[in-house]
Amino acid sequence: MSDLQTSLLLMMGLAAAFAGLGAVLQRLPSGRPLAVGLVSVTLLMLVYVVLLWDRPLLVRLLPFSSAIILGNWLPLIGAFYAGVCFQATGVPIVRRVLLSGVLVGLCGYSLASPLLGSTPRCARVEFERVLEFQTTDSTCSAACAASLLRVHGIDATEREMASLCLTREGTHWLGLYRGLKVKTAGTDWDVVVERVSGQTLLSQGSESGVLSLTFHGFASNRSFETGFAVQSGHAVVCLGRGGQGVLKVFDPSPDYGFENWDWKQLEQVESAILVRLEPRAGRAVERIPDPRQLWDNNVVYWERAR
Repeated sequence: MSDLQTSLLLMMGLAAAFAGLGAVLQRLPSGRPLAVGLVSVTLLMLVYVVLLWDRPLLVRLLPFSSAIILGNWLPLIGAFYAGVCFQATGVPIVRRVLLSGVLVGLCGYSLASPLLGSTPRCARVEFERVLEFQTTDSTCSAACAASLLRVHGIDATEREMASLCLTREGTHWLGLYRGLKVKTAGTDWDVVVERVSGQTLLSQGSESGVLSLTFHGFASNRSFETGFAVQSGHAVVCLGRGGQGVLKVFDPSPDYGFENWDWKQLEQVESAILVRLEPRAGRAVERIPDPRQLWDNNVVYWERAR
């Protein structure tokens, strides 16, 4: 059984426990325990949404390859409300069943949604590269993940990473984290996730990693200047600073490749998540070559025929 299936079963069990707790509290003669339970669960939901939802802190608390499943706590909260609703004797049974059934259905869909759909069919390329171009419209993150792993001496392909990262119409950064976590298991490398800003990238630079980006809505007004589509996401390989106010990246879109980004590009970024590899604690690893050398030495870029 895979880590995702195990985690899904665990979360379903926890959801059932939360639903049972809500039902038990609703049936108690005194309404005080139910009121305390409702307030506590509601506060839990607010704290989760504000501090943990879609934030790197989540994988620090749950550093597992299945964090994309284990880190979704909204179905647990929904299950509690479903249990409370089902035992609300003052409401007609048909309404109770209908409402609680809808809540349970939404909870189940939310838990299973990362596993639904099919992985894009990546094309086979003639040459194996250190830095990989994407072969479909949806696999920029998968191509970047494969590139990052190769830079660190771990063999990977776009097709393999599209499957491991749970790529569908795109790839959530938690899916990217999962793919890298699976591939680095048993190696000297571990996966680190950080939220960064465009200003920080330009002023302080960054270690090599995959930048998972979303863009401001107004980017479409200047798409002819930046190439970024409105309300879209994209991923690139961050190679490090290329000088004052310049960030070197590898854009896996076939029409781009190596690029120098300045504030004109980075000001369009609404949010940026950097996913990188670092040595595990207590492990001595061989220093990887400076990824920026790939730009200067195309012999490394075109590695060998498949």
